[in-house]
Amino acid sequence: MKHRLFLAFLTASLPMTAIAQQVPALDTSDIRATYMPTGYVSMQGYGKLPVLSDDTIKLNPKEQKAVSLANQWKNKAAMPVIGEDGAVSFPFGVTLPSVVCAPLYACDVGLQPGEIVNQVDVGDSPRWKVTPASSGIGKNAITHLIIKPADVGLTSNMIVNTDRRTYNIRLVSKKDGWMPLVSFSYPEDTDAAWEAYHQTHSQKGSPNATVFQESNTLASGELDFNYRLKGDNPRWKPVRVYANASKTFIQFPANAQNHEIPALVILGPGNQDQLVNYRMVGNRYVVDRVIDKAALISGVGRNQSRVEIQREGS
Repeated sequence: MKHRLFLAFLTASLPMTAIAQQVPALDTSDIRATYMPTGYVSMQGYGKLPVLSDDTIKLNPKEQKAVSLANQWKNKAAMPVIGEDGAVSFPFGVTLPSVVCAPLYACDVGLQPGEIVNQVDVGDSPRWKVTPASSGIGKNAITHLIIKPADVGLTSNMIVNTDRRTYNIRLVSKKDGWMPLVSFSYPEDTDAAWEAYHQTHSQKGSPNATVFQESNTLASGELDFNYRLKGDNPRWKPVRVYANASKTFIQFPANAQNHEIPALVILGPGNQDQLVNYRMVGNRYVVDRVIDKAALISGVGRNQSRVEIQREGS
């Protein structure tokens, strides 16, 4: 009894720092963290803790404009279509594609034949597993990305760098409603096919075909022919202008190649000229964007000819 009283007295007389030194440090090596779809992490003995800090960053006007432009691209209403093999096909580069998967199921994202993956980065790699697979041989070999989410209610993104392009794909996990097969359409495939067609017929001595089939959707959505022309009436004046989801096509008369080919400029705010990338394919200009207002110009001074292109409703 006397020994117990002495120990109690000794403990009470020790300073708090001395007592703290006798308490072993908390070993957190065995704490298991389980990510929750609600944005919290559940830790044994500590309840739910937020995964991310509070967002207190304010964007300056330049950053706000940049985010707004990115949102316009992400939310652009370029709808996917169904392919012959049942795959949901997105037009590449037109908007941000979304792949919807479900736990216990695998989503298959197929790339362009012959395309090789260099790197894959997933925003939430602990809860999204992406593994490679392949089908076919030689030039027709297709790389597949097999995607599996660990839970429902997850959103993230995946960036895939290949030897041809970079994909940015939104990932969504749902309990129901998943996409077994996903693929992409590439407008340049159609351009290459038409260029090869014209080269073949030129070598045979036949005239280039100038009639484009309106029923062809250029592998990336319906064609938009709602363009009107105004201005001068040179011999090279386009016979029509049309666009798909990502490109604009300006078709010239068959004899236009024998005359001066005009320069193309995009008309921005205040009708200010802006440079744009385009190329000649057969008897057409192929513009790597959907234009709303542009001008074709040839000659200088009094000999200058100018034809303006205006998209209806823009």
